Amino acid sequence: MNRRSFLQLAIGAPIAVLLGGKVVAMARHYPLDELLTQLKRLPPAKLISQGQWNVSTVLQHLAQSIRYSRLGYPEAKTALFQYTAGSIAFNAFAATGSMHHALDQPIPGAPALINSVPNDVALAELVTELELFIAWQGDLAPHFAYGTLTKQQYYTAHYLHIQEHLTEISLS
Repeated sequence: MNRRSFLQLAIGAPIAVLLGGKVVAMARHYPLDELLTQLKRLPPAKLISQGQWNVSTVLQHLAQSIRYSRLGYPEAKTALFQYTAGSIAFNAFAATGSMHHALDQPIPGAPALINSVPNDVALAELVTELELFIAWQGDLAPHFAYGTLTKQQYYTAHYLHIQEHLTEISLS
């Protein structure tokens, strides 16, 4: 392999991988409305958490995330982070259909979650935020880590975020 071919491959391969991941990510469908229906059917009094947070704080965290996508996040990563690592992470999550992040990490700058909020109140807040988001016709705020997202991309982000946190919640 000559030097020119090597350089073309070294530059082209990562670009092809990133673009391929983005194409796969855009082709997947994440039915946030179906997830909303499932959440409405959950029996709040019977939910338990196997994670660091109790059920209520998990649900409050999810509601915060959805609310901030409409109204703006309190803090954001740098633009460089959003356009590089954040964008790559989002596209990887969307392409694979699963998100992986620390499940006890609050949203940067968000008010503290309140452990004593009853599960039914926290679940009602999450359901309300999802309904507001689905009906939202206005501009969306940039995600604190992923940057500017379309509404469909936010559907993906919220769907995957909720699904990941629900892995720590079960029925008693």
